Amino acid sequence: MRLFLLLFTALTLNAQTATLRRDSPPEDTRLRAEAVALLERANRVSQPMVWPPNEMRHHFTIPNPAPGDATEGDYTSSIGVDTRRQEWRYGAFQITQIRNGRRMSFSERTAPMPAILQVLPKITPIYLGRFDHEDIIRSITAGPNGSRCIQFDTVFGDRQQAAEICVDTDAGYLLSIRQGDQITRNSNFFAFNGSFLPGHIERWIGNRELIAVDQTVVPKNDYPPDFFSVPETSTGFACQDFRRAFAVNTPQPPLQSSSPDVHDIVLSGVIGVDGHVTGLRPLDQMLPDLNDQAMKLVGTWTFTPASCNGKPAVWGNTFTVHFKGR
Repeated sequence: MRLFLLLFTALTLNAQTATLRRDSPPEDTRLRAEAVALLERANRVSQPMVWPPNEMRHHFTIPNPAPGDATEGDYTSSIGVDTRRQEWRYGAFQITQIRNGRRMSFSERTAPMPAILQVLPKITPIYLGRFDHEDIIRSITAGPNGSRCIQFDTVFGDRQQAAEICVDTDAGYLLSIRQGDQITRNSNFFAFNGSFLPGHIERWIGNRELIAVDQTVVPKNDYPPDFFSVPETSTGFACQDFRRAFAVNTPQPPLQSSSPDVHDIVLSGVIGVDGHVTGLRPLDQMLPDLNDQAMKLVGTWTFTPASCNGKPAVWGNTFTVHFKGR
């Protein structure tokens, strides 16, 4: 399934667990057409035609934070005309970033970004999806509160995952997306510029809640005159010519047994200008032994560093390690 993030670059995300691929029977073409129509309607309902200047606020809670992290925090994104102000307030991580045209300023960073904050932009303002040619629609069933749920298998490489998308039958809201044991749930929808966005968002891994977000988005253009001011002495500039980092040596763990299970461990970290990865932290604490193994392995990975305007640049990223037969 092609999963994508409203306002962010399209990408495919692996869920936390999967099984090794098995041969699959063909799907019913009429069933697929119905599933596509349901999902396309949900995507249309969830996307404003135009994003005006606005203020987006997130209050988030972390039921099971990593050691030393807080249990709740706030993020605010204020967007004007070619301007943006972002503020993170989460424990010791207290950062303000302002962009005004090409110029940028950053408040002094007193702590590294906690790994859980990497999840926030992936599920807000809404997490959407689109079926691709490797998805096999299995059924469409009645869900709770008048919803309809699409059950399907998604195949990628040597793996196959069971997945489900539930939509509101009447309004078309996208209520949940499950891929493997990773689940995103949306509720408390509110109107915004011709669309409907979720006021409450949850990301779960199996029966464990990873993060819950209460969200508001309102049009706003009456910002104070100096709200987006960037000092003339600021040395930060928005990157006009950015190139992401490219993998050079990123080995995966060998197959351990004949078990069909696959566990994906996702880490956040930073690729430095030397191409080495530092600051690794797991996004989830459910499998601490595999987390430790994944961090040791990714610490050996090397990359051609990212570049900004032709110069090597530090790049924050997530890294996925696939443990097969575990």
